[in-house]
Amino acid sequence: MQIKTFLHFARIKYFWRHKRGFCPVCGKNSIFILTQEIQRMRNDGICIWCGSCSRTRHVAKCILDEFKDRKISSLNDFKTNSDISVFNASSDDPIARKMGPAKNISASEYFDDCKPGEYKNGVQCQDLEQLTFSDCSMDLIITEDVFEHVKNWRKGFTEVYRVLKKNGVHVFSIPFYFDEKTEDLFTQKNGKYELIEPVEYHGDPIKGSIPTYTHLGYDLFDFLRSINFEVKVNVSQYADDIKFATYNSYSFITKKC
Repeated sequence: MQIKTFLHFARIKYFWRHKRGFCPVCGKNSIFILTQEIQRMRNDGICIWCGSCSRTRHVAKCILDEFKDRKISSLNDFKTNSDISVFNASSDDPIARKMGPAKNISASEYFDDCKPGEYKNGVQCQDLEQLTFSDCSMDLIITEDVFEHVKNWRKGFTEVYRVLKKNGVHVFSIPFYFDEKTEDLFTQKNGKYELIEPVEYHGDPIKGSIPTYTHLGYDLFDFLRSINFEVKVNVSQYADDIKFATYNSYSFITKKC
């Protein structure tokens, strides 16, 4: 990362809160810049080298933990291990950039004006509700803060299950409401989704901002188990926070039985 980008993140009033540690995304000893209020730390703690935030590093750590028995010790190892097939539902986040392009790695975005499988500006379009990949074709699927933006999230998770190989894993993050049931932020009329005002938008590296369709809550676990996923939640521990700056982060790991 260039020094001007570093300075962009290093807002003066929070600069004193920077931390040192190791980044599991870029694989470097780094400084993590805390630029926001404490309640937003999940999306903060910016790595000066790769730009990853706390939740991205936590997803990366969970991925590496899941694949350590297959001789994966860094994200870069995936592109040299052609036996492991990967789909990332992001084409330009720090994890996608570190994994890089390879025959066994697919990365995509969702474009309203493209059919799934088509390309726009060199980037493949995929719709999580209708993935174009074959059954049982992926060892790893990564979605980082994506499923809250999927209109039919149940269909999306079912598609993930279809595409994964047996014992394949889906590592994902979402803003999660642990003590609440899932809440739809839309109404559906004649097959059309109408968002409820005021619309909740999240930042997006491609489109700038995208609307949120769902607040996912604790009943998600029952649904994932109902389609035969094994489900676990990995919550960042104090030791992780100290070493990797994975503040206030949690990731979900589902395995296809």
